[in-house]
Amino acid sequence: MIARRLALALVMASAIPAAHAAPAAAAAAKAPTRHVTQTYLRAAPGKRAALIAYIERNWFAMDRIGIRQGLFTSYTLLERSDDDPADWDVIVAVGYPTLQGHDAPGVADAFKKIRAAHREIKIDGQSLAELGTIVRHHTLTLVQQGS
Repeated sequence: MIARRLALALVMASAIPAAHAAPAAAAAAKAPTRHVTQTYLRAAPGKRAALIAYIERNWFAMDRIGIRQGLFTSYTLLERSDDDPADWDVIVAVGYPTLQGHDAPGVADAFKKIRAAHREIKIDGQSLAELGTIVRHHTLTLVQQGS
């Protein structure tokens, strides 16, 4: 009888930490992407690689912080692979966990703090203004995604 009670107490004691860990693990699970903002950029002549490096070292450094803070779900860099004339060379896509995207309560203010803390890394001594320009933005609602 004592052995049975001791075994039951051990089982219950080991279940308590697991019960408390479950909500934390669920909260840490990645939120699904509900909204995507696409930013189209055109590189200055001969500066596409430098523009991409600038985006990776500056924009994505800040976006990684935004993901850790739950502001974003993802970021992606897409590069044109054809030679057809176009007004853009690369697209930066940022995923958000809410339908409001950057306009969701608190997102813009939190990202302003991230941006203010970031120190720009110039590429070959050049900032974004010398490497390329933002052509346009598109905001999209994610309807379905496969994996």
